[in-house]
Amino acid sequence: IDIVGKYLKDITGYNHVSFQSNSGAVGEYTGLLCIKKHFETLGEKRNICLIPNSAHGTNFASASIANMKIVKFDDNIMSNNFDDFVAKYKDNLACLMITYPNTNGVFQEDIKDICDTIHKYGGMVYMDGANMNAIVGINSPAHCGADVCHLNLHKTFCIPHGGGGPGMGPILCNNTLAPYLPINSIQQDENDKQYKDTIGAITSSNYSSAVLLAIP
Repeated sequence: IDIVGKYLKDITGYNHVSFQSNSGAVGEYTGLLCIKKHFETLGEKRNICLIPNSAHGTNFASASIANMKIVKFDDNIMSNNFDDFVAKYKDNLACLMITYPNTNGVFQEDIKDICDTIHKYGGMVYMDGANMNAIVGINSPAHCGADVCHLNLHKTFCIPHGGGGPGMGPILCNNTLAPYLPINSIQQDENDKQYKDTIGAITSSNYSSAVLLAIP
């Protein structure tokens, strides 16, 4: 666990990881819950999640299950008047969900500016790591400016997508979101002060489909 965790931290540029989520979709849901908890802790009622039309269907499903208000938009907006578009939602903006490169295989060349714009208006950036195999060792979610991401260990670092068997979608995040990462009351002391802001348990074990970790 520790070895794989170190590798994933190096690859993504983050210092914190949770292995609880047992799929990419659950990773998305977990990351969004951490973002929501962050704003709740600050006393801010931010609930709008911006998602480009090219996004995988699980992005929309995860945001819906997390009870966020979804605003869909055309991918072209990100390279044309994106600041004006985001400004319209500045009072309630929670996050942007973005896949890099996107589902159509397009690298958003201004990815840093995109993330900076979201931060400028008080939101956070969730990066879907479904296409992480395209940037491993070249770029990282943290370098792009994202606050949290998930990785599909059953895809990018293991077997071809759709190869069957268990899935695993650990999330990695920056220091701001670290206090909200999920814990398991059986494996951790939930009364420990460092876990006071946790979102709680997402799956039945802190290590999800742990046997899968041996392959990556």
